[in-house]
Amino acid sequence: MTSCFSYRYACVRCAAPQSWGAIRYRCHLCGQNLRIQRKVNGEVPSARDIVSTFRGRGMWRYRALLPVESRWGSRLVVGGTPLIDCGDDGGVNLWVKDEARNPSGSLKDRATEVVLAVAKRAGCTHAVAASTGNAGASLACIAASQGMSATVVVPTSTPFVKLAQIRAYGAKVCEIDGTYDDAFEIAERMADDAGVCCRNTGINPFTREGKKTCAFEMAEAFDWCVPDWVVVPTGDGNILSGIAAGFLDLYALGITSAVPRLLAAQADSSNSITRDWQDDDEDTALPQSPTVVSPETVADSLSVSRPRDHFAALHALRVTRGACVALDDARILAASQTLARRFGLWFEPSTAAGYAALHECLATGRIQAGSRVVLLGTGTGLKAPQDFDSVAPGHLQDYAEAVPRGIPEERRHCRGEGQT
Repeated sequence: MTSCFSYRYACVRCAAPQSWGAIRYRCHLCGQNLRIQRKVNGEVPSARDIVSTFRGRGMWRYRALLPVESRWGSRLVVGGTPLIDCGDDGGVNLWVKDEARNPSGSLKDRATEVVLAVAKRAGCTHAVAASTGNAGASLACIAASQGMSATVVVPTSTPFVKLAQIRAYGAKVCEIDGTYDDAFEIAERMADDAGVCCRNTGINPFTREGKKTCAFEMAEAFDWCVPDWVVVPTGDGNILSGIAAGFLDLYALGITSAVPRLLAAQADSSNSITRDWQDDDEDTALPQSPTVVSPETVADSLSVSRPRDHFAALHALRVTRGACVALDDARILAASQTLARRFGLWFEPSTAAGYAALHECLATGRIQAGSRVVLLGTGTGLKAPQDFDSVAPGHLQDYAEAVPRGIPEERRHCRGEGQT
């Protein structure tokens, strides 16, 4: 089945095709990010034939739809994470895709697994990435399994727990007195050598290919009948564009008959994509450069001043008829406690932003009662333990009473230590 497909690069903005072979990062005409374009060689395979190839566990189950052979993958099991049925929540049927079960504790492992498989095939011996924590931990983890050295460039504000995790896997940590965007540019320059792979989110097109597999798993869990909405915590925009690409792939191949709507969740101070989406007009071209913001948020995974997959993220929202919501830190932290105490799911604040965004859209009527909704749980709460108890009790009480309407009254007022 793999031989039925061939691949090439194409620009996400100008659509200019670019030759396959060496790892490429940017369009040679306009400088925008690239995407991987699949072409069918010969007779188009049926949806049934493609699905029949889905065997094994983890994300390599979908090897027929990935642009690199599974033999180049790591020894770790990435993907195959559970979809947890949380029942009725505020009138919607809620499921949570628990990506905290990946080897380094976050969804970023899906991207890294494909990126380093491609790097291994290309003969790279070193990998580098800019990160606020999760991507760096993921790179360090999977590079160790691949026997590849790695360097992670991080701002000094990166949480200690995430730095400890990166160092535990043996990667070199380069801390800079600057922002994530500064780290991004430094890491990109480090990858000038052909033997070095740059894993930077957005500019490495294979990050999107890895994240597609999360959409494949969600669709398969619903027996190829997709949910109404998928809630995606959004910083750089690469998870958003990757999830959209996965669902669009399945639709184009005839495996599914619909594409879910995507809800992008951002932090108030890191709301570049939200602002540009609100200013978007469907009759005009998408903005070519992002609005630059000054992030200061507890959701460090979403803390980006200039989203690096901006254009592809806005395109993902447009083609899925999506929406974008930004939340303040108080609501994000309160949502984190609600997820943990109601469902037994402790995620880092970025996921909580998604949960708060869901209930914001329920309150405004954007998401209707009875909808089937999947919340993407992007990373474990163990990556941000310092944030869990920082929410003020008053905020938690207000949020618990206003948002999780499905909690029985007798439970809603039990807020003593260990009581819910």
